[in-house]
Amino acid sequence: MSGVRLQRKVGLAGAVFLMVGNVVGASIFILPGNLAGIAGPAVFIAYLIAIIPAFFNTLVAAQVGSILPVSASDYVFTSTVLHPLLGFLKVWAAMLGALVGGPILAYGFADYFAFFMPDASRLTVAVTVVVVIMVINLLGIRSSVKIQMVMVSIFVTALLILSLGGLFYIDLDLLIPMAPMGWNAVLSAAVPAYFSYTGFTMLLAITEEIRNPAKNIPLITFYTFLIVAFIYISVTFVVPGLIPWQELGAIAAPLSAAAATFLPEWYSTAITLAALLAAGTSINMIIITASRSFFAVARNRIYPDIFNRVSRRTGEPDTTIILVAVVILAGITFQGNIAQYASVSVIGWMLYGIIWGIALVLLPKKLPDHYNNAQFKLSKKWLWITAVVNIVMGTLFIFIAVRDNTAPALGYFFLLFLGVVYYLLRQRVLAKEGISLEALLKNEVEEASRATQEAIP
Repeated sequence: MSGVRLQRKVGLAGAVFLMVGNVVGASIFILPGNLAGIAGPAVFIAYLIAIIPAFFNTLVAAQVGSILPVSASDYVFTSTVLHPLLGFLKVWAAMLGALVGGPILAYGFADYFAFFMPDASRLTVAVTVVVVIMVINLLGIRSSVKIQMVMVSIFVTALLILSLGGLFYIDLDLLIPMAPMGWNAVLSAAVPAYFSYTGFTMLLAITEEIRNPAKNIPLITFYTFLIVAFIYISVTFVVPGLIPWQELGAIAAPLSAAAATFLPEWYSTAITLAALLAAGTSINMIIITASRSFFAVARNRIYPDIFNRVSRRTGEPDTTIILVAVVILAGITFQGNIAQYASVSVIGWMLYGIIWGIALVLLPKKLPDHYNNAQFKLSKKWLWITAVVNIVMGTLFIFIAVRDNTAPALGYFFLLFLGVVYYLLRQRVLAKEGISLEALLKNEVEEASRATQEAIP
């Protein structure tokens, strides 16, 4: 193992912009329309239900990131407290997300881009945006953060104008009945709605690059949560009050259509631009987080050594950045329904919500020094509360996702099984070379101990 480490280049503000850009992705411009067709005006209640497991996952991110500030700390945490196989499968699931989610976002970017250039090739635009974002990341995470800050500022402002301004133009009659398809439909809509919140734990992929992580990571998670929660709930409440829910499901750009009901015509263009930027920031964060997770696993020899390197010029994990971009480009040939994909992808997130719940309860016993000395520390009572909520909500959401999307869900489980097969084969190869995964993980935990003692301004 080379022990290559990434530099701490990202401050509090930059990380918040990265996370808001990641969580408030393209889905907020697409999903509310689709989900209104399922839940009716009660779509905002679906988002409120989904916010419950999202909040408790922010607690997981805050706790784990503050005590294990290394790349892919969720992988290190799960591997150390429970088992390396479970940690590896988290990273494997992240790559599956890049394979499918990245192309969907790229095509979403292309679809909104058609507003400005209707004759442009959809495939060409999708490929181009991925390549451009890959190049930006190869230049260094600071460049990526600066661009992300500008893009996030623009599309968040656009969303706030729509949601706050729209409050004065809501037709209350459009909100009655609140749940025309029944409350079971609202619960079903909560599963894909949770997809919009899944980006919170992606912070754990880049904790090695956060300045003063023990202090800043909890702040980053909670600031991001508050911003995101306000935007999602306000947008999903306002939009069905401007356009009948029966029409929303058939509108390709529901937020642009909602803006057109009370704002000048040019603002629809602004919303379209915001959607483009949101898709771009989401792709950017997929490349950032998946590349760091892959890098961390390669550092533990589970992936080939070629992926355990950084650029001499930028200090970035260039080979894994390129790898993730190539995976997205390979998946661009696939197209899928975003609501269905969102539901199925939630299975992976909820599985890890359950796993993290179990791991949290064991944290004080497995990593007593890290837990006792943490600047941010959930009490043992709150560790149990977080664990129980994650397990209960995770089980419920998985059941609904499998019930509503049986065939795609089974396909997802099969891909996870292939990850298990790969890990066991790789473990056998490493054992023949006399390499212990437990010893490598011990090194990661020791590095985390050193990192928690740093106070980088």
